[in-house]
Parts: sequence; structure tokens; C-alpha cells
Amino acid sequence: MVKQEIEVAGLTVSRLWHCFGTERHRASLDTVIKLLKASGTNVLPINTHHLDAAGDRAALELGFAGVTYDTLGERIDVGRYVKMLNINLRTSADAAVEAAKAAVALTGEKVLKLEVLTPDLKASRDDQVIEAATRLMSWDPSLAVFPLLSCDLAAAKAAADAGCGLLRVMGSNIGTGAGIADPITFGGICELPVPVVLDGGVGKPADLALAAKLGADGALVNSVLFDDGRPPETVMADFVAQARDTFVLAAAR
Repeated sequence: MVKQEIEVAGLTVSRLWHCFGTERHRASLDTVIKLLKASGTNVLPINTHHLDAAGDRAALELGFAGVTYDTLGERIDVGRYVKMLNINLRTSADAAVEAAKAAVALTGEKVLKLEVLTPDLKASRDDQVIEAATRLMSWDPSLAVFPLLSCDLAAAKAAADAGCGLLRVMGSNIGTGAGIADPITFGGICELPVPVVLDGGVGKPADLALAAKLGADGALVNSVLFDDGRPPETVMADFVAQARDTFVLAAAR
């Protein structure tokens, strides 16, 4: 039977992931719930961009409109989701490590969706995110760390060698909707012995089909859901259909 999920680090996760907007896109609690229902994903990224070392649960957000993880838990059963602490909007390894440690201490969750970005928040600082991942796995070997990387084979190899169990690889810069700019390199990364999720630059459902053809195991969508002009949950339906028709078929090969 074809698996519709990815098996990684003792977890079973959906092939389609999503977040809940950016600083330009403010998703209400109702929109968050509608997106989760439309996607059917079991991956729940929890933002930490407002979290400091003191650790305040009100800083654990879904998106950027002040919808908190605890508020969501009052409306739906969050127990069925794989919670990923989204270490987002940090621009140095030190800041990412500090945020991750605070989030783990506050929640007890052990899955990190880790990023360290350039100052314009558009691209990955690969050396810094690999350093942060290495430090965090040394601090707590039970952590599952999934770093965001640019489409660079050397960086992907370094992250895999460091012990990262899954790689999130950018097709193009965040929010551009430019798709997979370098299919050859992206395909080479997908040949590494770790799952790969396309994460960054997704602009249309066909980008998921190309990612699957190149060997990716899944994809994350975010900005495109809100830039389309239709309700984001309606746009999500298009990506769900594409994921179902591509990643699952690719997994069967």
C-alpha cells in the first residue's frame, strides 16, 4: 500500500505542510482552522518569533495575527498533530539556538522546524542554520531538527551528515512564488539518504508536481495561499489535489 505520509525520526508526517501567513498575511483563528481542515495535514508549525528566553506561552503563535497555540487548543483537538516548533525569523545561529531552547523548555516538544535567515528574511544562511542544528542536537540528542536550506548540494550534505533527519530545501527565495529555480541541484539533493521537503518559493500547484518528479517527499506552502486573491482555504484545495496526485504517485515508484 502506498504511504501518504513521510516516516522520519520515529514520526509519521503528512506530505503537505503549511503555515498560516507572514507579516504581510494575518490569518484569523477561523482561517487557521479552515486551513487545517482543508489541508488535512497532521503537521502543526508553532511560531516562536515573539518568544524570548523568559518563555511566555502567549508567544507561541499560529501565524502573525496573535492567534496562540493555546487559543487554537480551545477550539480543536491539537493532540492529533505533530507539533513543530517553528524557530522562525532568526538571523543568527545564537538567536535560533536561544529561541529553540526556550521553546523546548516551555512546551516539551522535540521537533524543530529550524531556520536562520538573511537580514531581508528571504533566504537561508546555510552555515548558520547548520551550526544551530548541530549545537541543538548536541544539547539534546532526542531533538528532531529539520533545517531550512537554500538549494545548495554541499549545504544539504553537511546538514544530513550533521544528523538532520529531514531537509527543507528552498526552490527559490521566500515569498517570491518563483518555483524551483535550479531543478538539477534540487534533484541532486533529493538523492541524499534523507527525506526532502520543498519549502520556499512555491507559487503554483505545478511546483509540487515538479518537486515530486525530482524526488522530493513533500512540500510546504504559505504565502501563495494568501496572495492568490481567493480565500486561502480555497487555494489550499488546489494544492491538496496536486499533492495527492503527485507525491503519493511518486512514492509508489
